[in-house]
Amino acid sequence: MNDLTLVFPYFNDGRSKNFKFPPLGIGYIASYLRMHGYKVGIVDCTFKTFEEAVRQASHSRVVGIYSMLSMVKPALDIAEALRDKVELLVAGGPMPSAYPVKFLNMFDLVVQGEGEETMLEVMREVDGGMRFERVKGIHISNRFMKQAMETLSVNGGGHLFTGQRPLIKNLDNLPFPARDLYDNSLYKQYYMQNFKYTMTSAIASRGCPFSCDFCWRPDYGRFYRTRSPENIADEMEEVVGKYGYQRIWFADELFIANKRHVIRLCQEIISRKIDVLWECLARADLMDAEVAKMMRKAGCHKIIFGLEAGDDRTLKLMNKQLTVAQSKKAVHTAVKAGIKVGAFFILGYPGETNETMLKTIKLASSLPLDYFSMTVPYPLPGTKLYEKVSDRMQTEEWEKPLHGYDHRLLFKHEFSIEKLKYGMWKAGKQARLRKRLGPFYALLKPWELYTDYKFKQMK
Repeated sequence: MNDLTLVFPYFNDGRSKNFKFPPLGIGYIASYLRMHGYKVGIVDCTFKTFEEAVRQASHSRVVGIYSMLSMVKPALDIAEALRDKVELLVAGGPMPSAYPVKFLNMFDLVVQGEGEETMLEVMREVDGGMRFERVKGIHISNRFMKQAMETLSVNGGGHLFTGQRPLIKNLDNLPFPARDLYDNSLYKQYYMQNFKYTMTSAIASRGCPFSCDFCWRPDYGRFYRTRSPENIADEMEEVVGKYGYQRIWFADELFIANKRHVIRLCQEIISRKIDVLWECLARADLMDAEVAKMMRKAGCHKIIFGLEAGDDRTLKLMNKQLTVAQSKKAVHTAVKAGIKVGAFFILGYPGETNETMLKTIKLASSLPLDYFSMTVPYPLPGTKLYEKVSDRMQTEEWEKPLHGYDHRLLFKHEFSIEKLKYGMWKAGKQARLRKRLGPFYALLKPWELYTDYKFKQMK
């Protein structure tokens, strides 16, 4: 029996062949607690059934379940199935951190923010008194409220919060994620079948110093911290040498925030001759030719920029602190250096018009992008976007629809979801036609004008 089992409640329904990665967050918690003597297991539901996940998680004293917006229902369902089988149920991750009340009816504790040090202290309280009010960074349910009332005040939501825990300053002090607990063979098999190569993820930094209105950072906040280049390179060598992966996806919120740090990391990778291709997220205004050339030399295969919009006014509405001109320059700079480029866009941001959305569609379909993703705006609790539309919210739940696109409007919008989906389809179709036809795409200008007109006419 494990002292602690950590659950990642993502179930692959087989409908989409998207990139899937092992859950790094709970991997860090697992390795940190193992370093301190606890027996820890991971139940990654990606390649499991619900019944298998519950059965494996039940062989534990304490179960911690991760949740983000798209995993709320399975997280609560697993917790309900385990309610009478384990000593303690703990929720953690972005959604519990931002919205703890939602989880406290089913869970005993909710961890807010980073989980490594908090879960270590929680486990020590399980061993020595269950006085969870002594642990910073947790919300306590009614089950343990009476004994904590003596030392803490009641939160406005009817539960107890023990106070904010400081973020971890030196990330090099954390052991690498417990990759031996992941289903590495299944992930490799999945990638080989769908992409003809293997890839896993890593994190080189935590936090982001920028404040985009739609961005949700209940875990790591604005305090930007990097691991040392040597520490990152050590993990890359482990990923390649010990686990045999061919590519690495750096899942940082902002990989390129410190130019000097990125160049030092690239120099470390080059000097060690680490033979691996890697990808990352970046801001367009932080990309220049020097960084791009160094990253390519160090094995960077693809950069994905959060471009978000093709209209400067919309970018200001988002507080993106970026211009369309900077977006275009960054994409062309990376492509010139030999790096493939992807991009994220949001269509239908509050305050947009037909004209601004068509600018975004045109930008997404005309840039030399290897890939782009376009979504509707998701107002998440704790964001400025949420504050702007809070009086129009229709639901705070997000679940994959049974059929069609994985897009859903959570708030009352002046444009219909059908119109926004049509805009996304149009962007994708235009991009494919441009790549296929090259200079002959001009012959399809009438089609583009017709679909522009049709988009404008839709409600």
